[in-house]
Amino acid sequence: MKMKIRKIFLFGTLACMFCVFPRCKDSDDVGENYTTFTGETVCDFLQDNEEYSAFVDALKTANALPLLESYGAYTCFVPNNAAMGTYVKEQGYGSFEHFLDSVEAVKEMVFYHLIDGEANDAGNYETAGFTSGAIDTKNMLGRYLYTSIAPDGTAWMINNSARIVSGDHMLVNGVAHVVDKVLAGNTDLLPDYIETEGHFNLYGDALRATGWRDSLLQIDDEHYVAPVTKPATDPYSSTAEYPKARNFRYTALLETDSVLALNGIRTLDDMREYAKRFYPEGADFPDEDKRSSLSLFVGYHLLPTMLTSNQLVNTRNYAFTHTWMDEDWLNDKFRDGKFWLEQYLIPMAEQSVITVQAFTWGSENAQKPIFNDERNCYDPRYTNMTEELDDVVTLDMAHSNLDCQNGVIHALTGILVYDKDKLGRIMRGKRIRMDFATFLPELRNNDIISNKCYYLPEGYCKKLKYEEGASVFVKYIGDNMHSDYLHDYIESWGMFDVTITVGPIPDGSYEVRIGYRVNTNHRGITQFYLDEQPCGIPIDMRLKGDDASIGWEQEYVYTQINSPYIWGGGNEEDYYGYENDKSLHNRGFMKAPDCFASNELLPTGSSGGVKGSARNDPYALRKVLGIFSWDKMETHEFRVVQMLDGSCHFDYIEFIPTNLLEGEDTH
Repeated sequence: MKMKIRKIFLFGTLACMFCVFPRCKDSDDVGENYTTFTGETVCDFLQDNEEYSAFVDALKTANALPLLESYGAYTCFVPNNAAMGTYVKEQGYGSFEHFLDSVEAVKEMVFYHLIDGEANDAGNYETAGFTSGAIDTKNMLGRYLYTSIAPDGTAWMINNSARIVSGDHMLVNGVAHVVDKVLAGNTDLLPDYIETEGHFNLYGDALRATGWRDSLLQIDDEHYVAPVTKPATDPYSSTAEYPKARNFRYTALLETDSVLALNGIRTLDDMREYAKRFYPEGADFPDEDKRSSLSLFVGYHLLPTMLTSNQLVNTRNYAFTHTWMDEDWLNDKFRDGKFWLEQYLIPMAEQSVITVQAFTWGSENAQKPIFNDERNCYDPRYTNMTEELDDVVTLDMAHSNLDCQNGVIHALTGILVYDKDKLGRIMRGKRIRMDFATFLPELRNNDIISNKCYYLPEGYCKKLKYEEGASVFVKYIGDNMHSDYLHDYIESWGMFDVTITVGPIPDGSYEVRIGYRVNTNHRGITQFYLDEQPCGIPIDMRLKGDDASIGWEQEYVYTQINSPYIWGGGNEEDYYGYENDKSLHNRGFMKAPDCFASNELLPTGSSGGVKGSARNDPYALRKVLGIFSWDKMETHEFRVVQMLDGSCHFDYIEFIPTNLLEGEDTH
């Protein structure tokens, strides 16, 4: 490798470059000073290899080459000259020079191949970290790139079309992967893509018949203007920003025409009759009425948020399936049949929910997601439910991650239906734990779910209602090191009155709780309501779990396997803390679950390798809101009113059927 010393261009030069390319999602801010570093840059690598000369010419035309000479963490997918030549012909250009004359087209092509990891608090993306699904950080056009194993198993594919022929060229400011085909994104809107892709023709007809097509045409909120003034009362304003846009994105979970045919659905009339079996109450309404059987069936397959295949059950690497407290859990891929790594999808059809689970272990790729199944993929009877059982509804990966301008299509292996009785059995048979971000699709659609912090302006999220004021604001927090479920939470500040629409939840009787984190410095005293019913007396979120009024005690086993340890000494006569659990519950509190942890409580954590989970953290608590009974599947209004000025933290909400309270596990 040739070693060089390069000077980075002044920021002003790069700023000018991006002024001529306003659609580029990210730019590289290298500051006001020259920066010098030693080593081969991405720019050097490309210029020193003649077989990439065509891509270099395109980078020059797009004024992008200086970017790859600057400080950063760029992942660059490099089409070789043969790939560039094929692309130019396929696009109908008479020559490569004619292509370079089409500057905007060149920019679109170039920036589709670049990921700016530095600007998104991520590093380089090497093949060792690839999984089947989307790369976590979008490219510089704001589009996901998808990775999968080639059919012959010998290489990684990008977008199911380009093979990495020479990968992991590690450079001082990034990594380069050489591909044998130019990458290009589909620019259709989702309903157009469904109609033209070729495998979902019947759904194309159904979208038109029901009017759902019109609901999938939005791209962004043209009326949204990002505020520029941060709240003066926020002591952490330097780490937060406002969302730059308010984009609309969608996911279509669809059976292919061939899967529909196997289930007797070959025409729109067939689909209409099939839908009446599960939505008989809508049989007499016209198709375009959202109450009609066909509309409910189609709407159940549509999500108001864009989720790639590896985001459908997304742990963000913080939810896990093992603990260090019991030797049995140390077994390889231990299954106890009780743990459920399950999440919930809220479709566009009203008052409905989809359950989705997946098996994952350690650093291995998660198995494919499983939809609306009463069985538990962590049951010891199964090694891989998606491969062992024929009646599992999962993804057909050959026709999934079909990405377009405002959404993505995933093909299903079986029929996805809202079977009210089956969903009731599934959800009433377990504890339902829902991250509050589940109810706010705007967070995922606008890349807010991340390791960063964002203000959520009044009206930004449809299901989050509050009145903004000089000292009242709401934030998404994703950069915290503490014990937060899925590593993020919602935080409101000031003397606020905030309501979040949660659910829907099936009919039944439930104990309802929320998960929150104590902060002795800036939390306040808060009153909770559910459907306008007060939930006990206000709670003081400044009080740590070991305060006498709460009574939290450390598990004694935790002190025996950690030396040194943090947070409490435990009671030798209550080895696993089960007696303390009962005492806490009688006072309306619970320890956090043991199925997730923080940077402080992992073997590689900041505390030097403490073996524990959120259950061992006296700052991570659950508050019991009360027992509630409902007679139908519906959403509910969770209201938070501040009684003493300060902040309020809400992480997740739980609904556990009352018949399961006795003998509830610690997961």
